[in-house]
Amino acid sequence: MEQTITSDADFRLKSILVPLLAIIAGVFMVVLDSTAMNVALTTLVKDFNTNLTTLQWVVTGYMLAQASVIPLSGWLSDRFGAKTVFLSAIVLFTIGSILCATPSTAPWLIAFRVIQGLGGGCVLPVAMAYVYKLSPISKVGVVMGIMGIPVLFAPAIGPVLSGWLVEYHSWRWIFLINIPVGIICLLIGFKKLPKVQRSQVPGIDKYGMILGPLAFAALSYAVSQGAEAGPQIRR
Repeated sequence: MEQTITSDADFRLKSILVPLLAIIAGVFMVVLDSTAMNVALTTLVKDFNTNLTTLQWVVTGYMLAQASVIPLSGWLSDRFGAKTVFLSAIVLFTIGSILCATPSTAPWLIAFRVIQGLGGGCVLPVAMAYVYKLSPISKVGVVMGIMGIPVLFAPAIGPVLSGWLVEYHSWRWIFLINIPVGIICLLIGFKKLPKVQRSQVPGIDKYGMILGPLAFAALSYAVSQGAEAGPQIRR
């Protein structure tokens, strides 16, 4: 059944709390992993017997993968439906999390983080689009405020949780804890997330689809490397 809330008379906040829980869980999981790995890098240097410069790509690769798919997420949502894209992104992110907990070498961990980032990059934009589909314009601010809680809370708790897991358990648990969250998100989302009406979208520019994400990722890479390369250039 397709559902789109268009007026205040049709809207009840409690009617969207359960589907909103699926959206919040997905957003929280993705944002949490954006900061959680920073604390674990020194441990990974020892476990993988490599240098910090290489392992920084565990963080950078994740962010670049996210940046590369963000421009496509809106078109994908309109073309295939927000529910389909959101749940597919959660599946890809969860699979990436499982893979990230398994490698014994740094290159494989970086590659799996890219897979995780490709899924995570679609979650937040599609979640924002869902808010506009589920609530009337006058209530968007309220719903955005509720959904904004994990966006603000997750980056703060990420390093704390990561530090505790690394100290008392294993860095692999940083990824393993995503599995139950991802499964719960999928179960709730599959049953409770309403289908929203698809928009008529023109055919996508194939060259733009390839070059756009690459350019966006390249720009993000330049910014991420600026702090490190800047002092060396000045010398």
